[in-house]
Amino acid sequence: MSKRNSMSKNSALRHWLQLFRVPNLFTVPGDPLAGFLLAYGFTHAGTALLEPRAAVAVFASLCLYAAGLAMNDLCDFAEDQRERPDRPLTSGAISRRAASLACAALAFAGISAMAAVAGKHGLVAAVVLATFIALYNGGLKRTPVIGALMMGACRGLSLLLGSVACLGQIRPMPVPVFAGGVLIALYIAAVTNLARHETRASAPPLAKMLPLAPLLGALVLLSSLSMRPFQSAVATVLAAAVVIVSAQVGGLFRADAPPLPPVIGALIRVLLVVQAALCLVYPASAHAMIVAAGLLLTLPVARAVGRRFYAS
Repeated sequence: MSKRNSMSKNSALRHWLQLFRVPNLFTVPGDPLAGFLLAYGFTHAGTALLEPRAAVAVFASLCLYAAGLAMNDLCDFAEDQRERPDRPLTSGAISRRAASLACAALAFAGISAMAAVAGKHGLVAAVVLATFIALYNGGLKRTPVIGALMMGACRGLSLLLGSVACLGQIRPMPVPVFAGGVLIALYIAAVTNLARHETRASAPPLAKMLPLAPLLGALVLLSSLSMRPFQSAVATVLAAAVVIVSAQVGGLFRADAPPLPPVIGALIRVLLVVQAALCLVYPASAHAMIVAAGLLLTLPVARAVGRRFYAS
């Protein structure tokens, strides 16, 4: 292989990694993994174990997430031509036809995987998630509040995929799965709302503060259940997420505030910490501890990759 061909292939790979926001992909597996562990722990007297079905849910979630990112750039092509001309599609590095084929193939793979692992219930869960993704990208993301909530719902449904893969059904949904899905949904909705201002001179104070609210609310709730930091693994890890988000939010109020896009990327990566906390709700097995540790160890890797690729 010639040096020129090698450089061309490396460049093409980089453009695809940019299209799929590779730093964000690190945050995807934790959703279905947490959903699987929460569902398993709820139905097995607090013992949270992983099974091969969890890997299928992770694959499906990654496929649907990546499909949504490609769809996002396809739907935003005209806007990106004006505001983000260096994106893979607007720069011409990746053709819209290639991106469309990738989007369709990934969506089909994700839906098929869930159907294979959980039958009609898996099919319904995946189709609902794909529909939400399409509705968000198709125009709802430009609607204040509703668009942000729709994006949050997509991440909450990603957690649900793990539960469906575990139980083989959607209903009844275990209470911890519902609570975990709501926490992730509200957090991502707040971050999405903040991201709406990334091409503007500044963001409103409320938008800056909002990502902290669901995490603080969850921590207060855990404290009311006597799960205080340093006395409960889940509360301790969640408290760490609150500290990290507080630091990021505080930086936005400084006179020398950093650009918003890197902050959005950092806030998205905090999902790894939140997911780790959810995995520890039922810590009666080594599986939960290993998954939580793996998610936390992924954080510096995602941060390093985020320095080379944009996340929003």
